[in-house]
Amino acid sequence: MTRARTPAGFTLLEVMVTLFVISILMALVMPRLAMDPLEPARAAAMRMRNVLIWLRDQAASGTDEYRLRLIPGQGFYASEVRRGDTFVPVDDPLLQPTVIDPDQASLSWQPPPGETGGGDETMVRFTPFGPERAILIRFATRARGEGYTVSYRPEWGKPRLEAGLGAWE
Repeated sequence: MTRARTPAGFTLLEVMVTLFVISILMALVMPRLAMDPLEPARAAAMRMRNVLIWLRDQAASGTDEYRLRLIPGQGFYASEVRRGDTFVPVDDPLLQPTVIDPDQASLSWQPPPGETGGGDETMVRFTPFGPERAILIRFATRARGEGYTVSYRPEWGKPRLEAGLGAWE
């Protein structure tokens, strides 16, 4: 009498499917594990730099008056345009008022030398030549106290993004 043979291991196809599933799961998980802890502050600073460039360009190309509104204690900033006697948020999906997640990064504003702090809320109007006064905004991580600085002086052609929490020179 002959016995029926039973498989002693896995087939090549089963091993390949298992490895494929594991590789897909690793591709989804690994980027989150390897994320730079400064990434949220860098992303927020880059977004602010782009907002400042947009405000400068809009002020230079049109007749509307634009400003940046900052409320550092709430991590809030907004791009606004004058409509009649009042300023309203810019009607652009990419430039909607922004609140920075306090668990990811913090927003702080340092007034230029010789100028007192703007209190809880600060407004910076943009002219065709850039901001009407110097801007220095810091984005720091809560955990490490490190981050990025966006600075913009009226005499500069564009805002600067720098690693580290800079100060006025």
